Amino acid sequence: MSLDLDTNLARQADRVNSTIKEAGKYIGTITRAEKLLSKKGTEGLGISFKSDNDETANYLDLYTVNSEGKKLPSMNIVQAILCCTRTKSVNEGAIQFDAWDKDAGKVIKKTANGYPDLIGKPIGLLLQKELATNEQTGDDTERMVIYGVFEASSELTASEILDKKTAPEVLPKMLTSLMAKPVNDRREKKSSQQPYQQAHNQNPAFSDDDPW
Repeated sequence: MSLDLDTNLARQADRVNSTIKEAGKYIGTITRAEKLLSKKGTEGLGISFKSDNDETANYLDLYTVNSEGKKLPSMNIVQAILCCTRTKSVNEGAIQFDAWDKDAGKVIKKTANGYPDLIGKPIGLLLQKELATNEQTGDDTERMVIYGVFEASSELTASEILDKKTAPEVLPKMLTSLMAKPVNDRREKKSSQQPYQQAHNQNPAFSDDDPW
């Protein structure tokens, strides 16, 4: 049997299915756009993402409106996602996505209420690693959060799209800022509450109205 080069398969050899754990610039697609509602009545958008290199970032959850109707800082990120996917409006509907099931001990297909029109949309994300303290257990936690959003094809940010710019200028500056602080440490310091409070206030995606 002869062996013939298949360039597509050769490219896939470089791809490793893995979870994104490092801050940086990623281009891929939205795989989950779930409507969220916390126990406190805070609404939000749950985003999961798969990069073009098959790396995944799940549970990039953005809480946007509290029970009193006040818009939270994460609403800006959601609006940027709409703008950078050229989406003016999305209707609610049932979506399916992969999710870890604790009882089954494996990843299963889950159905939930969400925004089907956002699924599969190409998107560019700047992701930052966040360290925090679990309020119930006191354990350290680690997750990725959305630091910035840009259009996958042009690398234009939301403001540049709205201003009809043709060359990306904002993204390099945002990336420089991100890499200067790739990890946002929000862990509670036992000796002093002040460092934690400062970090908490500096993160644009969170506020004191967070549901957790």
